[in-house]
Amino acid sequence: MKHWPSVRAVLVPAAIACMILALLISVQSQTRYKVGAVTAAIPYHSRELNDAGLVDALMELPLHLRISRADYDDGALTLDIKLNDQSDTVTDVYEDVASVMSFSFEGTDNVQQLYLRVIAIDRWGGKRYMLLASNMSRETWDPRYAEALTQLENGDMPPALTSSLNITFTNLWLKQFSSP
Repeated sequence: MKHWPSVRAVLVPAAIACMILALLISVQSQTRYKVGAVTAAIPYHSRELNDAGLVDALMELPLHLRISRADYDDGALTLDIKLNDQSDTVTDVYEDVASVMSFSFEGTDNVQQLYLRVIAIDRWGGKRYMLLASNMSRETWDPRYAEALTQLENGDMPPALTSSLNITFTNLWLKQFSSP
């Protein structure tokens, strides 16, 4: 019976510590659950494009062609994509144009105008040749245009779509990709 007070002095604080620890664990798990629920309820916000993050944002685009030049200035995105070689098809070009336009107007909040050019670079002289150009604004963009672009199988684009996307084809494009 002599040792009973010393045993009680150890067991009582240990029991209290266990209860406090169990209480803290349950409070912490409830807090995590509430924070997770709040975070999941916040809607996804599109990115704000700027000069500092332009390259990183464009690197995420799954493009067949390479980006030759990119610039963002006060709501206007200027982008040149270039044909890599003769194996690039008109389907690749149209898919990339659709991807860039969708990214610009659906994937960002602050791009108001897109100046897009598809170019070819002469391997021997390094001279740049424009194949097609588009000047598209957010107000005239419709996501159905991207779907229409990806469904085109030959070089000929319907005049209504060409007009809607404000696309200009050069003679070089017509020579390279138009069907006879």
